Order: sequence, then structure tokens, then C-alpha cells
Amino acid sequence: MKKLFGQIGLLARRWATYQRVRAELETYTDRELSDMGMSRADIGRIALEATSLVKPATASTEEPHAAALGQRYSTSL
Repeated sequence: MKKLFGQIGLLARRWATYQRVRAELETYTDRELSDMGMSRADIGRIALEATSLVKPATASTEEPHAAALGQRYSTSL
């Protein structure tokens, strides 16, 4: 079950990345895109390529456990 939720989370993060990259690239003018070496036709492909950079979450990249978080703050006081 944990693996299923991990895969769903990965899919959600990749979809969000695709949407964010596509939205940002669509704000540029044709001239700005040309200066970066791309055209409007490339936006979808580039956004799709950006999703491949999103890696599955590991224990070190996930949110810290509540107990560990509490311990971290209690030792700094």
C-alpha cells in the first residue's frame, strides 16, 4: 500500500512540474524563447522532459517525522 501511495505522489509531483514549467514557458515572448534556443512548439516537449527530473521521494527527502521534529526543537532551547 505504501508503494502505491508513493507512486501516486510521484505522479502528482511530476504533473505539477509539467504544469509549472509549461505555464512559465508560455509567459515568454517568441523573441525570448528564440533567445533561449526554443520555439513555442518546443514548450510541451521541454515540460515533459522536466518531469523526468522529478525523482521518487526517499526517507531523507520526505517531511520529518513529528517526533523527530519535536526533538529537534526541544534540543535547541
